[in-house]
Amino acid sequence: MRRSPPFPQVPPFKKVLLEALPYVDYLFGNETEAATFAETEGWDTREAGEIALRISRLPKANGSRPRTVVITQGKDATAVAVGGRVRYFPVIPVPQELLVDTNGAGDAFVGGFLSQIVAGKSLEEAVRAGNYAANVIIQRSGCTFPSKPEFEWA
Repeated sequence: MRRSPPFPQVPPFKKVLLEALPYVDYLFGNETEAATFAETEGWDTREAGEIALRISRLPKANGSRPRTVVITQGKDATAVAVGGRVRYFPVIPVPQELLVDTNGAGDAFVGGFLSQIVAGKSLEEAVRAGNYAANVIIQRSGCTFPSKPEFEWA
């Protein structure tokens, strides 16, 4: 499930979000979306890892697998909470002069991440693929990829 910043602040949308959340295994958002959700919940933190951890602990309908919450933070480390633990993964640095367009970076991250999850890869590999995809997107205009990606499969 992917969230957008204003929706948790609007009562009808927040109600739907909270009703769907028990059925969510993987939740993705950025630091702004996470902070907005935390604010609407009355939480006293804006720290992505703490918010991810709190969201991961919210009630879940299927207890056979934990909820994984991934919060991207632009150039700062990606926070991932799963199983009562938060981990931080560094992003691939991009020099300012190579930064072209950040539109689609979050969606590219989710696509890269999920490509590895469905392939049975580890959380580390999923984050690495997500970071790679986002890194490629932000160096191009629009949500486009090169004809031959340079991602090395583990």
